[in-house]
Parts: sequence; C-alpha cells; structure tokens
Amino acid sequence: MGDTQRLKSLGNAGRVMGHQADLASRQRREAQRELDAQRQRLADLEGYFREYTSNIGFAAQGRNRAFALQNYRQFMGRIEETIEHQRRVVDELEQKLAQRATEAREARTRTESVDRLSQRYRDSINRREERGEQRVMDQHGASNTASGGGSGGWR
Repeated sequence: MGDTQRLKSLGNAGRVMGHQADLASRQRREAQRELDAQRQRLADLEGYFREYTSNIGFAAQGRNRAFALQNYRQFMGRIEETIEHQRRVVDELEQKLAQRATEAREARTRTESVDRLSQRYRDSINRREERGEQRVMDQHGASNTASGGGSGGWR
C-alpha cells in the first residue's frame, strides 16, 4: 500500500473514530440529563414525604380519626415505595452515566491515538522526502565540484 493510500486509510479511520467519540460524548450528556431529571424527581418525592410526615397530627384530628390514620399510613407507604423505586432508578442511571463516561473517554483516546499515528506517519514521509531532496542537492553539488563548477565559495 502506498503512502498516499495509507494516509487516506488512517484519515478515514480517524474520522470514523471521531464520529464514534462524538456519539459517545452525546450519549454521556444524555445520560447526565436523564440522571439530573430523575435525581430531581427523587428530591421532590422525598420532600413530599417529609411534608406529609410533618402533617400526621393534622390527619389524626377529627371524627374519623381511625379512617384518616389508615388512609394516611397507606398513602405514606405508597410514597415510601415510590421513593425506594426512584432511588433504584437513580442508582441505575448513575451506573449508566459512569459507563457512558468511560465509553466516551475510551473513544476519545482511540481517536487521539489514530490522530497521533497519522501525524507520525506524515512526519516520517516528510523526513523521507527531505532526505531524498538533500541527497539530490548533495549529488548535484558533488557533480558541480567534480566538473570544476564549484569555486569553494563566493568571491
């Protein structure tokens, strides 16, 4: 495979990996937004729970105190279940975010590796071309000197 083809292949690989890295970053940001929203929902539920817990005295007043307390306990039980469920959702999303962050970091690292490899390959080609040009100039200078064309310096 020629230098141009090899450079083109590296460039294509770099572009593909760059797209993958961008996708992984977008997925990480989406996971972060989803986690933030679910954390807020959990905070709201916990706030409702605290608010209703502080109102137990209100629920225990009145003629139907036993009925009110029973309904209150059932309601509080449902809130507690909902809060536990929401905590599990948040935990799962935290794990998902950590995974997405790792994937984004790994994708970016792969892209950077291909970019560095491409640059080293381009640098190698340039050095090889410069050495070839220097050889041509040295040969030209040597042939001028041998033919008497060289004066050894400016006068």
